[in-house]
Amino acid sequence: MPHREHYLFVCINRRDDANPRGSCAQKGSELIAKKLKDALKTKGTARTVRACTSSCLDMCESGVTIVQEPEHVVYGHVTLDDVDEIADASARGQVVERLVVARGSSRP
Repeated sequence: MPHREHYLFVCINRRDDANPRGSCAQKGSELIAKKLKDALKTKGTARTVRACTSSCLDMCESGVTIVQEPEHVVYGHVTLDDVDEIADASARGQVVERLVVARGSSRP
């Protein structure tokens, strides 16, 4: 598998329905992950941007979450309506600022 310039990790963790933290899967992340992968293929950017599913990103309070690397940002409260904007921004190496709920360090 070739290395990509950017990666989008979509949390699809599923907890028991009674868990008070809920989970991204309960909030629709599985559909978001599928739509994101499809959008990257349709836009012709799947060779430079890879959408991957992930287990828990520990940001449950932020709704559906996606980590974008190497920009080290966490998107929160992501909906299906946000997918195209995320796909376009990541292909340009940019960030959708309105969705950012956390930033990480770029230090090794």
